[in-house]
Amino acid sequence: MAENDRTQRAFEFKELFYVLKKNWIVELIIAVIILIAGVAYTFVNTDYFVSRATIVIQAEVGSSTSEYNDTVLSKMYLVTISNLMTDSSIIDRANAEYEPGGISGGALTVSSQEDDLSLKLSYRDYDKQASIDKLDAIIDVCEEISSSGEYFPASIRIVKLSLQTKSSPDSDDKKIIFLAGLAAVAAAVAYAVLMYFIRDRVSSVERLESVTGKKNFVVVEKKKTGNTPLPLGEGEAESTHVELDLSKLSDTLIYMSDGESNKVFQIQSAISGEGKTTVSTNLAKALGDSQRKTLVIDCDFSKPSIHRIFKLHRSVGITDYFKGEKTFDEIVKPTGVDNVDLITCGDRISNHTIFFASPKFKAIIEEAKTKYDFIILDCAPVKALSDYINISAVADATLLVVGSDKLSARDIDYTVQELEACNANLIGTVFNFSAAENRSHYNYYYYRKK
Repeated sequence: MAENDRTQRAFEFKELFYVLKKNWIVELIIAVIILIAGVAYTFVNTDYFVSRATIVIQAEVGSSTSEYNDTVLSKMYLVTISNLMTDSSIIDRANAEYEPGGISGGALTVSSQEDDLSLKLSYRDYDKQASIDKLDAIIDVCEEISSSGEYFPASIRIVKLSLQTKSSPDSDDKKIIFLAGLAAVAAAVAYAVLMYFIRDRVSSVERLESVTGKKNFVVVEKKKTGNTPLPLGEGEAESTHVELDLSKLSDTLIYMSDGESNKVFQIQSAISGEGKTTVSTNLAKALGDSQRKTLVIDCDFSKPSIHRIFKLHRSVGITDYFKGEKTFDEIVKPTGVDNVDLITCGDRISNHTIFFASPKFKAIIEEAKTKYDFIILDCAPVKALSDYINISAVADATLLVVGSDKLSARDIDYTVQELEACNANLIGTVFNFSAAENRSHYNYYYYRKK
C-alpha cells in the first residue's frame, strides 16, 4: 500500500512538472513582470540612514547582605533594560521629549552578546540627523528611568560609549530584488498549480501517452472545413459527419488481429464530443476497403447516430433482438459501403443496460464472429453510462478516443482506471482534433468534406 502511495505521489509530481513545462511562456511573463516591478520599486524607494550606539549597563548592589555581586546583577538587568528599550511606554515618553515626534519602536533594533554587559542599539530613519536624535532620545529616557531608583531596587546606570551614523545611506534594494525574485518564482509555480487543478487539458500526443501509459496509434489533425449535414430519421436532431482516412489504423488492427483473435474492438471515449463515432465509422470503412468484412454495432444508447451517417433508420436493431422479435440476420443492415454492415440500437427501452449484461448480447457477438472479420462496437462514453463494464467482457480489445484539449489529465486517468477495473484490454488511443505538430513522428489524417 505504501509503495502504491509513493507511485501515486511521483506521478502527481510528474504531472505538475509537465504543466510547468507546458505553460513556461506564461510563467516566464509573470516572473518577468514581477521582477521588473521589484526593480522599478528600488528606484522610487527612498534610501535610509542608520545610527548606532553602544551602551553599558552598570548595576550596584548597595547592600552587603545581597547574594549577588555587581557583575551578576548587571547581567540580570541587561535583559530588563533590553526589553525596556522597545517598550511602548518608553517610545511614548521619547516622542514627548523629542519635539518633532515620529519615533517608531519598529525602527529600533536592540541586541546583546552573552557574557557582555553592553547593548548594541540601531535606529533607522530617512533623515540622517533625525536617526541620531531619535536614538539619543530613547537612550536618554531609559537612562532617566533607570537612574531614578523609582522602578528598580538596585542602582542602575546606563553609560553611552558611542553614537555614530553611517556616512553613506543604506537601502533595501538588494532585499527587494531578492524578495521580488522569490515572488516571481512563487507566482509562476502558483500559476502552474492553478492550471493543474483547474484546466490541465491534454493537448499533445506526448502528454496523452504519459497519462495513459498506452501507445497512441493515430493522430487525427483538426482542419477547419465545412461539415456535411446528414439525412435525418423521423423526429431526429440534425447531425454532421466528416470522412477520415484511417487506413493505417486499420492496417495496424489487421496486423494485430492474428487470424481469429482480436476481432471485436470496443471504441470508447470519456465524454461526448470527442469524435468516437466518427472514428468508429471511418475505421469500419477502412477495414472494408481492405477487404475485411466488418460489422458495426451501435452500442451508444445515450446518443445513437451511426444510422444517420449511413443514411439508415435506427428502428429494427438491438432492442428487437433482445425482445425476441427479430433474428440476428434480420437486424443486420447493409450500409452501402463495401464489406460494412450495421446493427443499430433499435427503439428506446427503459433499461438498455440489462441487454448488455444478458446472454443475448453475447450471442450476437458470437454469431457475428462467425460471419465477420471485424466487429466494431461504438460504445457510450464512460462518464455518460456504465455500459462499458459489460461490453468490455465480450470485447477482445479497446481503443480510447481522446479529443485534444477536451479533458484534463485526471479525467483521462480516471477513464483508463475505470476501463482497466472491468478488465478491458486497452491496447491504445486515438488522438482526435489535434493541432498540427510533430509531423515527423506521427501520422496525421485530415478532416475533409464528405
